[in-house]
Amino acid sequence: MYDETDSLREEGNRDSISSNISAPLFGETRTKTRYLQWGLAIFTVVITGTTLITACTVGTSHDAGLHVFMSLALLCLTGTTFVLALWYEEGDLHPKFLYILYSQAAFLIMSAILLHILFGLESARHK
Repeated sequence: MYDETDSLREEGNRDSISSNISAPLFGETRTKTRYLQWGLAIFTVVITGTTLITACTVGTSHDAGLHVFMSLALLCLTGTTFVLALWYEEGDLHPKFLYILYSQAAFLIMSAILLHILFGLESARHK
């Protein structure tokens, strides 16, 4: 049988569930970690942007196809990294994915540096 105490219990459960919805899924992140993540994101955007600009301006007459391909590959890697970062910030990913996100950002930065070196060597060779 359904009585008044059951309805009160259900309302109490509903209130506790709705108050927990706004709580973070895996706990709060520390301020130092948040600054590290923002710093890494800004540095990644800057170095990727300068690499894309360099790919479009340096030595494009000789190896335009290679530069476009490398730029597209770098853009794809950047896009997937930022989608993972967005999912992590929303709480959709488990915290252990943060290490994958950091390693993917490190790989992205190393790729951008490598492309800077490659474009610089190509432009020096064709002068």
